[in-house]
Amino acid sequence: MVTANFATILGMSLVAAAVIAVFFSPYRRWLNYMLAGMLVWGMVEVIRFGTQAVFELTMISSYFVALMTTMTVFSLMLLLEDRRAERASAKRQYIEHTPVYEDDQQYSSR
Repeated sequence: MVTANFATILGMSLVAAAVIAVFFSPYRRWLNYMLAGMLVWGMVEVIRFGTQAVFELTMISSYFVALMTTMTVFSLMLLLEDRRAERASAKRQYIEHTPVYEDDQQYSSR
């Protein structure tokens, strides 16, 4: 059973107070980045443990495989997002507009 001493309780309460303070501040979006980072590192650990158990690699080698896999996935995600943004930009570029003549502007200003 895990026992908590005073220093552990004090440290955890200070961390909780800091997270609550950030939540109510204008910088609350940083909590999303922290959560995303924790999820990414959790996935790195899952991949590391899986490769270490299945292929019987050393811990360093399994971390290398996990980080390589994670970087490959992130690179593919960035490439797909760039491709989507390029398509959206190309669609915006080809919008045709009806020309506006000076006669039309005189009538519309009344």
